[in-house]
Parts: sequence; C-alpha cells; structure tokens
Amino acid sequence: MVRKFIAVFLALVLLPLSSHADVLFEGYSKIISGDQHIGYVISRYEFDSKKKQFLSTYILKTGKGATETTESLKAVADSELAPISYEYTSLAGKEVKTIDAKFKGGNLNALMKTNGKIQRIEKKIPKGTFLSTFLVYLMLKSKEGLRSETKYEYQAIAEEDAAIYKGQALVGKEENFNGFKAFKILNTFKDLKFLSYVNERGEVLGTNAMAQGISTELVGTPSDATANLPFSSTILKTLFGGVPAGTQNIVAQNLKTKSTTPTPGKQMGVPQGEGINIKAQPDKSGQ
Repeated sequence: MVRKFIAVFLALVLLPLSSHADVLFEGYSKIISGDQHIGYVISRYEFDSKKKQFLSTYILKTGKGATETTESLKAVADSELAPISYEYTSLAGKEVKTIDAKFKGGNLNALMKTNGKIQRIEKKIPKGTFLSTFLVYLMLKSKEGLRSETKYEYQAIAEEDAAIYKGQALVGKEENFNGFKAFKILNTFKDLKFLSYVNERGEVLGTNAMAQGISTELVGTPSDATANLPFSSTILKTLFGGVPAGTQNIVAQNLKTKSTTPTPGKQMGVPQGEGINIKAQPDKSGQ
C-alpha cells in the first residue's frame, strides 16, 4: 500500500525525462552503516544536447517497514550549470515533504509542502550559485578541472531545504578505492564533513560521512545494491522513465569486461579441451 502511494505521488509531482538526453553516468550504490547494508542509491546524470541542459535524477532508500525512508530528486541546470528547476520528495515514516523549485532572472521561487503545510520560498540567488547535486560536474568544468592538491570554494543550494550554504572541496591525491583510481576529496557543506572518492570521469565511486558512520559504495550490479531491501520497479519507471540498468559507470563496465573475457579451455573457435597441452607429450623422434 505504501509503495503504491509513493508511485502515484511521484507520478503527480515529477516531470518526464527528455528523450534526447545522453547518459553521462548511471549506477547503483549500496549504503552501509558500520558493517550493515541498510539501503541503496540509484543515480543518473544526463546532458540534453538539444536543450543544452544537465539533468540529475536519483532515488535513495533506507530501512524497512516503519523505519523506511525514501528520497528522490529530479534537477535541471543549463550548460553552465546555472539552476533551472528541481523537484525533491522525501517520505520518512508518516512525514511527507516536497519541494518544487524554479529559477528565473537570478531568483528562486519554490513551493515547499510538509505534511500538507505549505511554505512559499522566494529569494535572490547570488551569481555562481548552483544545485549541490551538480558539484562534481562544476569541478570538472572549472578552469583547474579535477586535479590533485586543488581547493574549490563554492556556494550551493541544498535541495532538501532550498537554502544556500557555503562549501569547500579539497582534492587530495589519487589513490586506490576498491581497485580503481580515484581522487580523495574532503567536502565540507552545511557544517558537515564527508569524503568522496571520484575518478577522472567524475564518477563517484564511494562516500564516507565520518561523523554519521554512513558510507556508500558504487557496485557493479543492481542486486548488489538493493539486496533484500524494498524495491519497486513501478516507482523507478515513474522517476527514471524505466528501470535503470546501472551499467554506465566504470565499476559495472569492468565487471562486464571480466565476465566476457574467455577463460582457459574456452578459446574462440576451439572446442573445450582441444588445442591445449595439459601435460608434456612423449618425444617420437627416436621411434
């Protein structure tokens, strides 16, 4: 019943995806607390070449039953990552929150609803302010690009409350994260510190919110992220326009490469067991 309500709710508040958008990243991440797998995030970034717009879509889910929490976002920015609009929803227990925000002429106009209570938000947006979901792409597009020993000072809009906060990202050296090279980035935003592990393509391979003891890891298959947690294909189709395959990222692509690499004994065009010397053959030259 709850999932049906969520699906209908999202269908009413979310816009359909553009059919002209190229997928820049799509993946499934598992959420971990201590040594427990407590949830998952499904995320997609796109660029609509016709409209010259970036799109960010994600859904986050943790817990089960009474503790189940669902959060989703659909955000749009122009080619320079200036905000255009976003729609945010959060369902935590009995609390329902939505934010429908639009930007025009340097102003933010948003409608926030919390359990039926309506709040209108209108404010001037300082030049250079962006939606926090696009931070990595802003770093990639910056003059310095994404490189070691770089500091980024910024101010961004936190989609969950439509407020503007100052932030800082300190990019460390490349290191190994789950077998992949990634920049270790220390982020400070909303007075919270967390680590992000981001590769040169801007793919977030993992995060670690040290104070909360919560971390995420990008995984190769949807089942590795969703496990036995609540999962609704109806909700995903409403939000993403279909169930994401989660293959547009380095982790999934590396897993696919490994699974398609021929193993010994299964050479291309050679029947199994033939063409392979298992042991030395006797010398027949003297016979």
